[in-house]
Amino acid sequence: MKSLGTHEWAVRGQETRKGTIHRMSASPRVLLVDDDQDISLALSDYLRQEGYDVDMVTTGNMALHKGTTQAYDVVLLDVGLPDRDGIEVLVELSTRKPHLPIVLLTAFTSLQKTTPPDKLNKAFAYLTKPYSREEVREVLYRSVKRSGEATKEARGAEASDPRALSERAQPFPSILQPSQTRKGEGTGSQNQLTVEEYQQLVKYVQFMEFAFDHVSDAILVADIDKRLCYANQAACHELGYTKEELRNLRIPDIAPNHDNQRYQKHLNELREGKTLSYYTTHRTKHGQELPVAISVNLINFQGQEFTCAIT
Repeated sequence: MKSLGTHEWAVRGQETRKGTIHRMSASPRVLLVDDDQDISLALSDYLRQEGYDVDMVTTGNMALHKGTTQAYDVVLLDVGLPDRDGIEVLVELSTRKPHLPIVLLTAFTSLQKTTPPDKLNKAFAYLTKPYSREEVREVLYRSVKRSGEATKEARGAEASDPRALSERAQPFPSILQPSQTRKGEGTGSQNQLTVEEYQQLVKYVQFMEFAFDHVSDAILVADIDKRLCYANQAACHELGYTKEELRNLRIPDIAPNHDNQRYQKHLNELREGKTLSYYTTHRTKHGQELPVAISVNLINFQGQEFTCAIT
């Protein structure tokens, strides 16, 4: 799996579980631009299963027409189109629709070397073929979420001052080049990532996931609401679930003896800097109960708490 985020047991900051998109939008709209019919049909079928409303076009001109005359939450744009270059379409569409997330689809791993950064950075992200379903899901989740935030900001500005919408219509922070200022830093420091730095970050995350998947102990990460966000291969093997299946579960689903009061007590102890070790029971996908020794730490990532359990 190619991951675009930092992994953390008892959960990850970006909620990518199936069904999440329905809480953000009743049916997020996706414009899929690709002239390869087999790829388009397979991808569109998958996206519809995930709850997206998908429109498909095969040329850059059709993409510009649809993208500028209809409302979409995200555009999946192939770089190699029959009528015009996908990067040109990216630049024009992002200029005319600055708040519309555009995700590039490319078969070229050297895209960042052949495309000027000022053009490439107009994309919210890009996926290199062949891409995994998990990768597509996560990028689309982030895109739709950011699109909704941008729309709310624009509506708020328009309501307070109709002129403010055009004055503030700046492209949203890209995954490729985030421009959010960290707390405690001056407004002049924006910690922007270049495409090269982003690529290094992706490689690092892929390496760390590879390393965790080759650890013999099971590792699980969950958020403060007990939703599982990450599991390594050992955890999947132990419990009999796939990684995708585990991300649809919560701690009580695999811990039959889970007690909420004890859980809250453990959280408070973890917040005091303690590491907890104890024996408990995990239930596999097929109902078998396994005695396990577990060690839990609390992780604070970007202001959110996660529990990381090693069993």
